[in-house]
Amino acid sequence: MKNKLTLFICLLLTVSLFSACFEVDWGEDGYRTMPLGTGTEAPATIETVPPETTAEIPEITTAPETTVAPEVTDEVTTSAPVITTAPETTPEETEPPAVIVTYEFEVIESVTDLGTTGGIKCSAIIRYPALTGLEDKAKQQEVNDLLSQIAGVEYQNRLPNAGELIPAGTAVSYVITETAVTYLGNNLLSVRSEGIIDYIDDANDEEFVYCNLINLSTARDITLKKTYADFGRVIELFTSGKFKQISGDSSLTTAISLEGLMDQYKYHAQYGTFPETYFTHDSLVLVVETNRENGFFAEFSIPLSEVADCLHYSPIK
Repeated sequence: MKNKLTLFICLLLTVSLFSACFEVDWGEDGYRTMPLGTGTEAPATIETVPPETTAEIPEITTAPETTVAPEVTDEVTTSAPVITTAPETTPEETEPPAVIVTYEFEVIESVTDLGTTGGIKCSAIIRYPALTGLEDKAKQQEVNDLLSQIAGVEYQNRLPNAGELIPAGTAVSYVITETAVTYLGNNLLSVRSEGIIDYIDDANDEEFVYCNLINLSTARDITLKKTYADFGRVIELFTSGKFKQISGDSSLTTAISLEGLMDQYKYHAQYGTFPETYFTHDSLVLVVETNRENGFFAEFSIPLSEVADCLHYSPIK
């Protein structure tokens, strides 16, 4: 019994001694933060880690959209222009009709020296009609200026190379041999001029006729495209024998058929190939071109009453 008491006392002393040597610091969160050891070491310093901070992410804004100017290059690109065809001009119907005092005219003659070659004098003799009987003299002058201009253009178109031929030794002259006008109804004036391009050797001579239809109210030339409403029908009447030959080679229609004479005009709608045309008081006359062997041209007439529906402009409309 005595021995057991002694052993218990020794055990109790041992526990007390152990507690004095090792002190445990329990933190607020219930965890031991450090051993104190024997109490002789300096207490270890625990670096406090600040709470993790969240960096503020700046708001990302989208940069304003910028418009980039198109790159400038030397190459210029353009849209194809829309081409519109201007309507064909027609004479103003509001113009007052010309008052005709007398149905007279005179012939104006203009002679131009083209030079001399081989001792032969070459010239251009241009003749054209000039009206004298209109009451309105200013309008009359407009018409006469137009007739003069037409005569000059015909010369330039029919003999454009005279300035080359004559210096090269070819003698040639241009002569309008006759010109006349017919005063028609509906304020129209029909003009017919005949001429020759005369070469000294006679091998290349060319005889021709040109015609014009003038509106006296406007002092304008009415083109054949405007004159005809249905030239295809005129061709049908010609080839069926409704026209009568009034000049030219009498054997022409035995050498060339009526269809053959009209072949050169069948594409009139596409190319404006109409025969020269003039009017008398009661007839429409076509000047049909032929070759040299058949006399250069022949004229065929038909009563206006038979072709009235084929014409936009007619003395009897």
